[in-house]
Amino acid sequence: MTPVALPAPGRPRRLQRGLTFGLAAAVLALALAFAWPHLVGAAVELPRLDRLFAELHRDGVLIEALRAQNAALAGKDEAWALDQDRIWNTERLAGEGPLQQGVIARPASQHLRDIVAASGGLVSHAFLIDAEGRMAAEPFLSYNFLQADKPKFHDTFPAGAAGRHVSWLQLSFDGSHPICWRAETMVDPQTQAPIGVLALEVSYLKLGYFGCIEMPAHTPQERATNHVAAEPGTSINP
Repeated sequence: MTPVALPAPGRPRRLQRGLTFGLAAAVLALALAFAWPHLVGAAVELPRLDRLFAELHRDGVLIEALRAQNAALAGKDEAWALDQDRIWNTERLAGEGPLQQGVIARPASQHLRDIVAASGGLVSHAFLIDAEGRMAAEPFLSYNFLQADKPKFHDTFPAGAAGRHVSWLQLSFDGSHPICWRAETMVDPQTQAPIGVLALEVSYLKLGYFGCIEMPAHTPQERATNHVAAEPGTSINP
């Protein structure tokens, strides 16, 4: 009797192994494609942001602007600052006004515009805030003159020289891309005393997850209102 030839048992197993390997490779490629921008952000862009902050902590233009405003507004009380804040926000909604335009025209504000332009898309806005939480310089329009009740100031200046804040993810001031805000206490190099806060609006598309990890963790109310102790119905302000 002629023996019957059976199919080689190894062929289906080889095909199955090949399909499994191909699927695993595809999953790995997708995972790497997703993770790659975040890894590049952590390895390249986050150190670049760290270096930028280190330079700006020593920046004479910014330090002098804080010294000058702290001295010039030393006699102004909270009622005055709140009144300025109302005018400021009205001007922001109108798109112009003498109070904000006066601040934007300051040399320190022009300096911040230059820093934004030189960042290659890493930084899109910036606030220089004095020791009482009032805006000292800004490159572009913003919602508030008084920043004292915002996490940018509340999580930094009271903590002293080591104060740092990283916000939750938001849209940039012009609505074009996702960002987070990183803010740090500014110290007078002559006295080693805190004199204000520098906050930079930085691109999540550049930094990725590791550059925009919230610090400290914020409450749902803070994320919804951008105020540390917001009144009910407070609007969202950048």
